[in-house]
Amino acid sequence: MSNEIGLTGPTQQFINDMTALGATARADGPRILYDVVAVGGALNGQTMTTGVSVSEVQSWPMVPPHWIHLPDSVAFPETNMDDIDCQPGWKRHSRDFSYTDMSMPPALAWLRHVRGFISIAIPKAA
Repeated sequence: MSNEIGLTGPTQQFINDMTALGATARADGPRILYDVVAVGGALNGQTMTTGVSVSEVQSWPMVPPHWIHLPDSVAFPETNMDDIDCQPGWKRHSRDFSYTDMSMPPALAWLRHVRGFISIAIPKAA
């Protein structure tokens, strides 16, 4: 599903910022998807598609997103999750994120946050 109609300025800025850092972002219905390479843990070295809800980037970069969208195949030892704005087979995970280091671009801080979260993923039970 792809829908780039009606993207607000902050949403387009989020897409541009992620893409500028090599995490090519795209609108996909009510969410923005982008790819990151896991830098540790059970998924180390794997390219993971992740995302955020469009509704969460309406004040980007002043207010960063909170929820991280991932395929349901990615599991964590502890997380709060639901499936709002997710397509079948996906979950979004609640992850607090405070952007307080103003020496770092917000998009880079967000990508590091997401990579850190993915590094604690565990193998999903068969």
